[in-house]
Amino acid sequence: MPEKILTQLVAQATNIMHEQNYDERMIKYDVSVWRRFLEFCDTKGYRLYSPSYKEEFITQIRNSTPPLKESTIARKVTALKKLDLLATKGSWTKGELNPLSKLPPEFNDFLDKQDEYLVKTGHSDCSRETMRKSVAFVMRYFISNGVQHLSEIDNARVSAYLLTLSGHAKSTVRGELSRLRMFLSYLQLFGYTTENLAERVPEYRLGNSQSMVKIWESDEINKVLETIDRSSPKGKRDFAMVSIAAELGVRSKDVCDLKLTDIDWDLCSISFVQSKTRKPNTLPLSEKIGNAIIDYLRVRPQTDSQHLFVNLNPPYGRMKSFNSSFEKYVARSGVKVQPEAHHGLHSLRATLATKLLSVDVSPDVIFSFLGHTDRNSLSHYIRLDVENLRECALSFEDGELI
Repeated sequence: MPEKILTQLVAQATNIMHEQNYDERMIKYDVSVWRRFLEFCDTKGYRLYSPSYKEEFITQIRNSTPPLKESTIARKVTALKKLDLLATKGSWTKGELNPLSKLPPEFNDFLDKQDEYLVKTGHSDCSRETMRKSVAFVMRYFISNGVQHLSEIDNARVSAYLLTLSGHAKSTVRGELSRLRMFLSYLQLFGYTTENLAERVPEYRLGNSQSMVKIWESDEINKVLETIDRSSPKGKRDFAMVSIAAELGVRSKDVCDLKLTDIDWDLCSISFVQSKTRKPNTLPLSEKIGNAIIDYLRVRPQTDSQHLFVNLNPPYGRMKSFNSSFEKYVARSGVKVQPEAHHGLHSLRATLATKLLSVDVSPDVIFSFLGHTDRNSLSHYIRLDVENLRECALSFEDGELI
């Protein structure tokens, strides 16, 4: 990478944060750190970026009087890492900013055995990935509290971990407890412990098993779409992604996973393998969605990536997630959402299912359209009473949902 002029590097980093819809408070904080770094470099006569200048500045931060909190220092270091990665690699990712510590061999062996077992018992790739990440997180907690071997995990340590879940949303606690029980039962199953510690995990009364999900009115979805600046490449991409999720009910991960080859322009369809069920699904490509995709493809970066939707900064890889961007568009739209209601991109899937039910579309048709493998899954989308459902409008300004 060519040497970067410091002022230009900071300007580029600031633009990237705005383009990637970082929280405004985070942008403001990081920019303030970068400005202090520029002032530091100016006093030293530094004009071009060098990692050694960053380290000098971090040393100064650590020696501040009065001393700063470790959490404050960590935030400043993370902000500076963004500059460093941008200068040396041309971009940054979350994993590079806060890399996870490596797990000991025994712990990784367990994760591999767990994955093999989940494959044999028919779990999807998505479920296995979620389970692996969740268990690895719990393992790092135990390691940070003195556990060197899996056999050392006992009831006292499990109880201590449970206390860390205090204050989380009920749905989050429910999911964590379920995965914790699976992890602890596998410890015994695979011979790492003699006792099934899963039986010692207390049963918490978490209330209704269903979380509240935002069910959108058509005019509310239109307001969100209107906040997207379709004159920019980012806006064109985001508009297409939201349109696919809203009109077809495609899961957020599946939207990000769509390939260029998944679109059949002759048959006007989108065909893909669902990440959660590993089952294929084919959906109609409406004129509205088709036009949105074409509008985006005209400005899509030149890249070897086979994914339809890519990041707009080098190396132009697959979009890992879109939920935070969608929620920011929701906030800008002025649409009122109850604080406890989930309103990420997945809520558009629940909205579509609920509205189709409201106009007496056969559950079998909806079941097939959404690509479910378990017919009981459809019951999770019935959030409102019948009279309220019938009041939901099904049309967008630019076309019909059905």
